[in-house]
Parts: sequence; C-alpha cells; structure tokens
Amino acid sequence: MEPGVKRDFKNSVFIDLFERDDYRLQLFQTLHPDMTDVLASDIKPITLKQVITNHQYNDLAFVVRDKLMIFVEAQATWSVNILIRTLLYLADTMQEYIHRNVYDIHDTRKLELPFPEFYVIYTGAQTVPEIISLRKDFFGRADLPLELEARVFTAETEDIIGQYIIFCHVLDRQVQLLGRTREAAQEAIRICKDRGVLINYLNEQEKEVIDIMVTLFNQEYAIEQYAKAQSKLALETGRKEGRMEGRAEGALDTLIQLVLDGILPVQEGARRANKTLPEFEALLQERKRLPV
Repeated sequence: MEPGVKRDFKNSVFIDLFERDDYRLQLFQTLHPDMTDVLASDIKPITLKQVITNHQYNDLAFVVRDKLMIFVEAQATWSVNILIRTLLYLADTMQEYIHRNVYDIHDTRKLELPFPEFYVIYTGAQTVPEIISLRKDFFGRADLPLELEARVFTAETEDIIGQYIIFCHVLDRQVQLLGRTREAAQEAIRICKDRGVLINYLNEQEKEVIDIMVTLFNQEYAIEQYAKAQSKLALETGRKEGRMEGRAEGALDTLIQLVLDGILPVQEGARRANKTLPEFEALLQERKRLPV
C-alpha cells in the first residue's frame, strides 16, 4: 500500500510546533503582548503525554509565572463536548502541577495555584463562536455553580496561531486534491513556504514534518479495516447461529483482538467497549488463555 498521510497529522504537527521553545514563546506573546519581559525560559511545559493517539482533540499546556495556559486543538468536526475535554484536562493538569511542586492537598494552608486560561484552536470549516461556555453552551443554565470559558481561534492571521491555521487549511486542500499522500504533504509545505507561513519551522524541520504526516499504515486506517472485516464476519456468524447478539459480540471480539495485536491501546479498547479498565483487562487475559 502506498504511504498515506496520517489521519491525525495535524495533531502531531500542532504538538511538534508548540513544544519548541521559540514557538511556544510566540504563542504566549500572541495572547499576552503586554508581557514583553517574558522569556522562553520562563515558560514551563506541563503537557500530559497522551496514552491514546487517535482522538479528536490535541492538548498542550504550560505555566508562565502565575498563569496556566491550556490549549486544545480541534480537528475538522466541531463539538461543544470539547468543553468537557478541557475540563477533564484541567483536572489532570492541575494534579500534575500539584505533584510536580510536591504540594499536599490535605494541608490546611491554601495551595498557590496558577490562574488557568483556556484556548481552542479550530482548523475546520464550520462557523463556531469566539467564546464557548460550559455554563451557557453545554448546560444552558445561568445558575450552574461551575463555569469554564474558552476562547476559540479560527482566523488566518499573521501571528503564530493564524499561521498554524493557514498551514492546516492549505494541507486540507492538498489532501482533497492529491489524497493522503507524500505529494500532498510536500505541496502543502511548498505553498506555505512561498506564502511565508511557518517559514522558519518548515525550512528547519521539513523532513521531520513530512515524516510526521506520512505513514504506511496509520492506526485509524488499520482499526477501520480490521473492524469492518471482523464485524462482517461476526454478523455472518450470528446469522448462521440465529443469534441477534452476533454483531455486538463480534464488535467486542474485534476490540479485544485489536489490543492483543498491538493496534489499539488497552485504554482506548476499554473506552470503546464501555468497560472499566480492570474489566477489559480481565477479558484480555481470558482471551489469552483460550486455545488457538
């Protein structure tokens, strides 16, 4: 099979770009242009390492003095559920921050925590609001005793956020024209360099960026193909045996086999099976004990 561009390519470029000190500083300066004395060394990354790679959102976080800045990159499909993702990510990030600073949450003294700010970078084509609110957009209740607001970026601008959005739009267009191929990735990079978009990053990291975007069998493709084949087989088996539950059992069998084959992380298998992690791990152990 000809190598194709990974389904989660923009996630990888997003993290690779903004985990670099100089671009992380540009990102901060775009949002806080008044804080001109901040240096790259003042920015402390706190991004959690992802266990599951084939998800819809991509997360980035760092601490700058008294600020905790959390970014979520949304792909083509927009959903207000991104607020829940952000809320959960805040909890995980705060926990990491507390552990990193050896704080005791049972201490009677108030913990010194950074002030959180939330941002969403959306690169799809839908029209979305500039501000999204947990209280208003998700629950629709003014009396909700919990609130989380995030600023949404969608515009092609000259700053580092707008340049990243331009890069994604150009890449989407080339994928439409050339398919998920190395040629599409190369052409997108050429166009962006001609337009002066992320030019230093792309000049210095062109091979790495292409390698990020290109893969022989991306995880999502493998999952889709495996699931289709296994679901078809399970349905046929269920029909032959007169069992209506054939499809459901076959789907679970597929998830178990995907994890055992190393295609799908165990946490993602448990989530898709709607099982707790211990329950799903027990199913894996049971399958391993079965004769081939």
